[in-house]
Amino acid sequence: MIARHEERPGTDDDMARRIREGETAGRIARRIVRRETKKAGKSLSSTWPVADDSIHDARKRVKKARAALRLARETFGERLFRRENHALRDAARPLSEMRDAKILVEALDALMADLSRSDRRVASRLRATLLANQVRIRRHSLRRKEDLAPLLGSLESIQIRARRWPEGKGRKAQPRSGVERVYEAGRAAAAAARLEPTVEHLHEWRKQAKYLWHQLQFLGPFRRQGLEKLERQVRALSDRLGEDHDLAVLRQRLARAPVKIARAARDTMTRAIDRRRCALQAKAWVLGAKVYRERPGEFRDRIRRELRSRGPGRRR
Repeated sequence: MIARHEERPGTDDDMARRIREGETAGRIARRIVRRETKKAGKSLSSTWPVADDSIHDARKRVKKARAALRLARETFGERLFRRENHALRDAARPLSEMRDAKILVEALDALMADLSRSDRRVASRLRATLLANQVRIRRHSLRRKEDLAPLLGSLESIQIRARRWPEGKGRKAQPRSGVERVYEAGRAAAAAARLEPTVEHLHEWRKQAKYLWHQLQFLGPFRRQGLEKLERQVRALSDRLGEDHDLAVLRQRLARAPVKIARAARDTMTRAIDRRRCALQAKAWVLGAKVYRERPGEFRDRIRRELRSRGPGRRR
């Protein structure tokens, strides 16, 4: 299994992200996006050279900001939403390139246990190539401290614009509307992946599951046991789909690897990747059936009951 950073539940950071009593979706998005982008910038600028953990933390925070933005999609309207979603995506792109290069090495390391000794020797040559690519991308992206300026500037611009985002009012201003919309998008993505399990469809499903997981985290103060269980299931689903995507990218890289790899060894590694992906997808289908078992209308009613029975900020 590919090593992944764990996020500790119940931290002060978690509490600061959670929805507060009486907040509209617009206010929630403004607060969380500003906080997460500010923290992302701080992670990247606190030390030089930037540590891998800091890159991971910044990337994770931008993902949470994008999940928060989706809570207020109806409040903001499509034009504002798309502009800011694209701005967050583009700001994180250099971080994603560095992360993807690093995760390919980790994915290959995890695969080594499934290979024979001779095939591991062959795979080590591919690993050297992937490692060199990781170093090259990192040096290209962060050659000098000044290279961070465009990224940090983008994050600061988003923080400034977020102060002017509308708070919203009425039914569309309720945070549940965003959660329901992400749930429905995830359910549709799961159906598309089931019908045609391409790398692209599975990755889209993973992204929607990740957004839903973060949004359920935001609901922290008034989740009952049912939603806490759902959050755990969504996180597990996102992790399985994430590992599958990492292996899919590794398979693509193996197919066009510049190093000389005997066809037999290449085929062995490809089969090992396919076996592991098959196992991960099998787990994802089981989890997906649990997460998306409710129709959108049923899920909508469930979220409304949860929010009605336990207002934000109330203790159990």
